[in-house]
Amino acid sequence: MRVGIFGGSFNPPHTAHLIVAEWVRDAEAFDRVLWMPAAHPPHKPDAALVSAEHRLAMTRLATRDHPAFAVSDLEIRRGGVSFTIDTVRALQTAHPADTFALILGGDSLRDFGSWRAPDAILARVPLVVYDRPGADRSGVPERFLERTRFVKAPLLEISGTTIRARLRAGRSIRYLVPEAVRAYIETHGLYRSE
Repeated sequence: MRVGIFGGSFNPPHTAHLIVAEWVRDAEAFDRVLWMPAAHPPHKPDAALVSAEHRLAMTRLATRDHPAFAVSDLEIRRGGVSFTIDTVRALQTAHPADTFALILGGDSLRDFGSWRAPDAILARVPLVVYDRPGADRSGVPERFLERTRFVKAPLLEISGTTIRARLRAGRSIRYLVPEAVRAYIETHGLYRSE
């Protein structure tokens, strides 16, 4: 099975995440996109995160209607800071017959050199980067680019930061997140104050 690993904080999972995951799945002919909510993302402050359990539940709700989307609680069960190299090793050990690739945004590719063990990650899996037209790849080491496939994704100006700000202001997030995620956020009173 060909599997794209789609990691992130998913704080909350939103429509742009879903569109990009589907766009990349289709372009790369992945059998599955494995959504991987991070327990504690190393590059994001915990202060802005709701609990891992809420983010996992929302990610499951967001993806439940897509037969090729699956959600893993691997990083959340493991706890601590979520390093991609640990996740890739664990997935390859548990599923030796599967072929994995790591799905990243263009901004993450530019920061990839600051990740824990980037060369070890690339020795194990290629990168599939969804990028905007005209994206700047200067400064990305050639050894990273050699192991990267690029997929042009639609330009979507939706972010978790914007969604959280709208919620704090009492504004609508309808259509920015799946309806099931919107209802979950409302039911649990998430993001009202950060």
